[in-house]
Amino acid sequence: MNYVVVGSSAAGLSAIHAIRKLDPCGNITVVDEESRPAYSRVLLTHYIAGRVAERDLFLVEEAFYRSYGVRTLLGVRATGLDPGRRQLYLADGRVLDYDSLLVATGARAVVPSWSRTGGVTGLRTREDAVRIRNAALAGRRVVIVGGGPVGVKLACALLELGVTPTLLASSPRILSQVADREASLMLEQHLLRHGVRVRCGAEVGEVAAGPRGTEGVVLSDGSTVPCQLLVVCKGVEPRTELVAGHLAVRRGVLVDNGMRTSVPGVYAAGDVAESPDIWGEGTRVSAIWPHAVKQGKVAGTNMAGGRDLFPGVLPRNAMDVLGMPFVSMGLLHVPAAAGWRSVSRRRGNSYLRLVIRGESVVGAVLLGCPQLAGPIQAAIRKGGRGWEQLVPL
Repeated sequence: MNYVVVGSSAAGLSAIHAIRKLDPCGNITVVDEESRPAYSRVLLTHYIAGRVAERDLFLVEEAFYRSYGVRTLLGVRATGLDPGRRQLYLADGRVLDYDSLLVATGARAVVPSWSRTGGVTGLRTREDAVRIRNAALAGRRVVIVGGGPVGVKLACALLELGVTPTLLASSPRILSQVADREASLMLEQHLLRHGVRVRCGAEVGEVAAGPRGTEGVVLSDGSTVPCQLLVVCKGVEPRTELVAGHLAVRRGVLVDNGMRTSVPGVYAAGDVAESPDIWGEGTRVSAIWPHAVKQGKVAGTNMAGGRDLFPGVLPRNAMDVLGMPFVSMGLLHVPAAAGWRSVSRRRGNSYLRLVIRGESVVGAVLLGCPQLAGPIQAAIRKGGRGWEQLVPL
C-alpha cells in the first residue's frame, strides 16, 4: 500500500501512528511545504511570551520519521490532484502515486486586503511568531487587529514579555464568537486592569506607512493608532485549494465520521476538514488541536483498513487570560424558539452560563471555574441530561 499524507502537523502525525499500528510495511510519504519537522501552533504565543524556547515548539525530530519508515518531502508544496489516477502532483515536478491519500493541509490566517504591506503579519507560523517576538523585544509598538481567541492570547503573551499592546476589535466586544456578553465584558475589564489597551468597534481602514515602514493603522473614524508592527488575528480559513474541483468542499473539505471525502481513497482531517457535529445536525470546521489529533487517528486507521469513527465536532475554546481561566463549548446562541433557554450565575470573578435545549445542556461559558469544564463537556457528549446534579445553580 502506498499512503501519502499532505501536512505533517497534529492530524498528519496522528495518522502516521495509526497507519503504522495496522500496517507496519506499507509505504508512507509525507509532503509538507514547511522545511522543518512538525511544530505546535498552540505553543506559538508561549514562545512569544518567552515561556518556551524555539526548539521546544517542535513536536518531533527527523528521527521520528525514520523510526516509522516514513519518506519525508519537507519544503515541498503539493500543487495538484488527479483522483481518477490516484496521483498527487508536486511543485518540483514529481508525481506521487497513492492508494490512500490524507489531506491535512490545515488552515491559513485570514488576510484583509489592507494588510498586504510591510510591517504587517499574521500569527499562524513559526516564522510569524519569531517576527513578532523580535519586534517586541526591539521595542516596537504592536497593535493587534482581531478580538478573537488568537488576538487575546497574543495580547497576554506580549504583556508577559513586557510589551503593552493595543487590541482592536471590530465587533462591539472581544471574543464575541466564543463568549456571551457578560463573559466578554468581564474579560475586557480584566485585560484593561492589566494594562492592555482595548478598543472595540474599531474598523481598520488602512495602514499608515512612512519612510521607515509602518507607522500606524488608520481607523474608519479617521483616528490613527501608532505602531511599528501590526498583527492581524482575524481568524483562519481552511486550505482547500489543492482539492478544489475534485472533492466536495463547503467551508472545508466535507467528510463523514470516518474522515472519508466524497472521493474514494481520499481522506481529510484537521483544520481543513468539515465534519459532522456531535448532534448530527450539520457539519463544522473545528480548528482545535484535540479534534485534529482524533481525526488524524480515525483517518489513518481507516486508510490502513481498520474501522474507526470520529464522534463529531463539539466546538470548544479554552485559554488562560492573565490568570483568569476561560472555557466555552457547544452551542452558545439561544434562538428565539420554543424549548431554548439559558441559565447563569456570577459569584465575584467566577461566571457560568449554560445553554439548555429542552432538558439537555448543549453549550456552556465558564469563567474562573475551570473545574466544571470536564463534567459539563462529558454531559454534553452523553446527550446533555443530568446537568442539574453537576452544576447546581
